[in-house]
Amino acid sequence: MKYYDYDNLGNEESRDIYSSSDRDIYSSSYEDISSTSGSYRGRQAYPSAAQPKQKSASAGKKRKKHTARKIIVAVLCILIAASACFYAYAYNTINKIERTPLDLNDLGIDTADYDSVRNIALLGIDSREDNNVGRSDAIVILTVDKKHNKLKLTSIARDTYVSIDGHSNDKLTHAYAYGKSQLAVKTLNQNFGLEITDYVTMNFFGLASVIDYIGGVTVDVDQEEVNELNKNIFPEMRSLGVDCPDLTSAGVQLLNGGQAVCYARIRHIDSDVERGNRQKEVLTAMFSAVKSMNLLKLPKVAQLIISECETSLGTNDIIMLGIWAMLFSPEFEQLSIPNENISSSGKMIGGVWYYSYDLNAAKKEIYDFIFEENYYSAEAKAEREASEGSSAD
Repeated sequence: MKYYDYDNLGNEESRDIYSSSDRDIYSSSYEDISSTSGSYRGRQAYPSAAQPKQKSASAGKKRKKHTARKIIVAVLCILIAASACFYAYAYNTINKIERTPLDLNDLGIDTADYDSVRNIALLGIDSREDNNVGRSDAIVILTVDKKHNKLKLTSIARDTYVSIDGHSNDKLTHAYAYGKSQLAVKTLNQNFGLEITDYVTMNFFGLASVIDYIGGVTVDVDQEEVNELNKNIFPEMRSLGVDCPDLTSAGVQLLNGGQAVCYARIRHIDSDVERGNRQKEVLTAMFSAVKSMNLLKLPKVAQLIISECETSLGTNDIIMLGIWAMLFSPEFEQLSIPNENISSSGKMIGGVWYYSYDLNAAKKEIYDFIFEENYYSAEAKAEREASEGSSAD
């Protein structure tokens, strides 16, 4: 057995004077001893069992985190790609809509009261009348109120006696026949101060195919409406090839496209105001049905609607409004003009029947409704509800 100068083991000569087997002996016997005292930096003689496990667990955690990051990145990439494809498809689909821009300098706007909301004219066109030129059979103002997360629908009686630029006084519905959307929007702005800069027109009969595709709409039909539909309206529509089976009872029920369009056209049993209410009811029911649909079916819904529509809205405008509505599920509120707060009456003027009422009062009513002031404030609503509740008791 050889003896070594351990103080000089770091020297080159010292390393040369012992054999590889001796080095093995030294390594196994002394290196471990020195490592326990800290005088030699080598492997520990008796390493704790926990230390290797700690290193292994730490490495495992790092690998798991790395793998998780990869999965998250991959999922995000897939979602982004899918969203981009969906957006591109939706854009190309909506971009096919017929567009007729409005002359913004000729819309009769001279105020800035509605800057915080957006008013859009929805004009339902009955193209069977006026030699297919069509009148605005339904006149609804859609207000996008993001502050209160609401979509507000204000229907205005089509027979309202108004001033139409270049045509003296006439029925509101005739503005579209005289000058299409440009004059219809201008007439609404001049008589009701609504500051509308966009519109959407739709052939009301085209709604039938859309409603059929979304699975119908659920509405509450009373007995008088059932009688009117079965006796007078359904037979006429069936003669035009529209599928309108008779209703067997009153109450809440699912209507197909033809039945729903007929329901929205009921007029003679009550008034033009109630007709507007039925039209809003169908539109609201359509929105509810679309919200619950599979997202993959939405482009087809858009295609069906687009084929029957004309608008001044840009494609990005439509998509962004649609995304907002789907994400935030805004509440619907409705108003009819005229209503119980506005004194109105039917009048024969020049042998023609008109709805006559104070347009300034109507203007204020619409403003209060949209901005939730006075009669439509939260406080006033609560007070009315409390009063109604106590009287019911």
